[in-house]
Amino acid sequence: GRGCTAYDVVVNSGFFRTLQADPLYLEFFLTVAMEGLSEKYGVELELTGWRVLRNRKFLGSISAQNVRARPRPHIQELPG
Repeated sequence: GRGCTAYDVVVNSGFFRTLQADPLYLEFFLTVAMEGLSEKYGVELELTGWRVLRNRKFLGSISAQNVRARPRPHIQELPG
């Protein structure tokens, strides 16, 4: 009955099937994702009581996602 803020996490469908096959792996992944969101947006999230939608892939409207074809390296050497 109250408003809330929702965060979407986009996951490859093959990887998501892997997560669904192992409840412990799914819980680990969701914990890491929520901690990342918490740090990124500076909010405190409750790490329990989460739900994975079973009969719906999303709520509301879904927007297009851009997936980078070539990953950029995270570590780069700088001259000097």
